Amino acid sequence: MKEDTAAALSVLREAVRNELDGKAMYLQAAERTNDELGKGMFRSFAKEEEQHIHVLHVQYAQVNESHEWVDLDAARQEPRDPELVLFPQEEGEVKEIIPVGTSDLEALKIAMDFENRAVRMYEQAASDTEDPTAQAFYRELAEWEGKHYEILDNSHDYLANEGEWYFQEQEMPFYIG
Repeated sequence: MKEDTAAALSVLREAVRNELDGKAMYLQAAERTNDELGKGMFRSFAKEEEQHIHVLHVQYAQVNESHEWVDLDAARQEPRDPELVLFPQEEGEVKEIIPVGTSDLEALKIAMDFENRAVRMYEQAASDTEDPTAQAFYRELAEWEGKHYEILDNSHDYLANEGEWYFQEQEMPFYIG
């Protein structure tokens, strides 16, 4: 691997922390949203964040053990090492990201800001590495988070203007269509 392993592991740890927070945020938003479409969208995103956590754990273990990156498809297929726990609180204590009493519009805005930061983090990580497999891995993650942002942004705009939840056919998360 051309880049420093410690730097790669640091970025992957930060990415896992971000995805754990994202999962918690979406589960909290689903709890606090009254609309069933909104609840479903937020739950769907929480499941997708869990998939991201899986591939990041696999990648972390791979880089840590062999100092080499695997492509995203290979990381998806690999089982997660149950012994690898990057954050002891992964399954336990979760910080409040979506406060009780947050409106649907506010929850969408918090989620949009969160996804925007994730996109920037992954894009920066891709530009900071010279490893082409790592670059592709980070760019794919940035694309995933960018799709979340687009759906959230469109939902926010529609809810703000029409007063109800709505998804365009091509944007429907897998749980709807």
